[in-house]
Amino acid sequence: MLNKKLRYNLGIIKKKSWKIIEEWKKKIIQRVLLPLFFRNNDGIYILEEEWDNLIILDACRFDSFKKEIKNWQIEGRLEYRISRATNTPLFLIENFRDKRFESKCKNIVYVTANPYVNTHLKGKFYKIIPVWDFGWDEKLRTVPPSPVYETALEAVEKYQGKQFIIHFMQPHYPFIKLKISDTSFIRLREKALSGTSKTSGVNVWDLLAKGKISISKVISGYMENLRIAMPYVEKLCNTLPGKTIITSDHGEAFGEKIHPLIPLRIYGHPYGQIRIESLVKVPWFICKEAGSLKKVKKELIKIKVKRLKTKMKLKQYLAALNRLEEK
Repeated sequence: MLNKKLRYNLGIIKKKSWKIIEEWKKKIIQRVLLPLFFRNNDGIYILEEEWDNLIILDACRFDSFKKEIKNWQIEGRLEYRISRATNTPLFLIENFRDKRFESKCKNIVYVTANPYVNTHLKGKFYKIIPVWDFGWDEKLRTVPPSPVYETALEAVEKYQGKQFIIHFMQPHYPFIKLKISDTSFIRLREKALSGTSKTSGVNVWDLLAKGKISISKVISGYMENLRIAMPYVEKLCNTLPGKTIITSDHGEAFGEKIHPLIPLRIYGHPYGQIRIESLVKVPWFICKEAGSLKKVKKELIKIKVKRLKTKMKLKQYLAALNRLEEK
């Protein structure tokens, strides 16, 4: 009986060991290493930079973007900036809650696939358009880039003269092409909609810690997510009027050490200001001004025609179904 209980308890410890390790790791980082190594914040305030349109690729590393931008027809100049934060909530708080920027915020239309914008900055901007709500894809368990792109164009036409922030969810998880059970974004969306969540919120980094997936697969899924978003980023850069910048709120860690002298590796973007290069160095791509309001209107016509065709196909299908039932 005793042996049976012992085996059962050891099994629980083994099963939950990754959680215990992660919890201790979190405590060491927050209570010891953050105050010791990451006291200073040398990141930029994005509202002190010049732009008309700011395209945010969520959790996009500088080196990953540099590798990928070569494959797309976007004229411009690649630079980098140091972000003020290492995760989205802190990025929003650091950049938009400062009283110095209240008047600037009131001229911004924020088109977002990330619910944190609504939960942390409600009433801060001229308008927040929550694509995370109406652009949700139940099958993919995330917001794909297409509704963000289409909504951004509609907003630019409707709110002429405003500044625009267009916040894509990619390359941030869930990874669209990686067939894993990632419920983290469902939880975040549920919380934004109702204040509660029914899911446990397991993400790809939890699965990595459990040994359920390899880091090479995670990186592959991350890069594929970036590639899925880039055609829409390309079209925006070649369509939007004014000065357009492509950047990110923060980066992503793929196992880099927290410090050269400390063999503690970081994955993802855990909460807290762990200001290592992979988390704070973000792209700042200054697009050549190639768009116009005329181009925006042309793109919107194409989108509307496409929507009409989809509706027509649905009508044709229903008509065929009715004919079969009549027979």
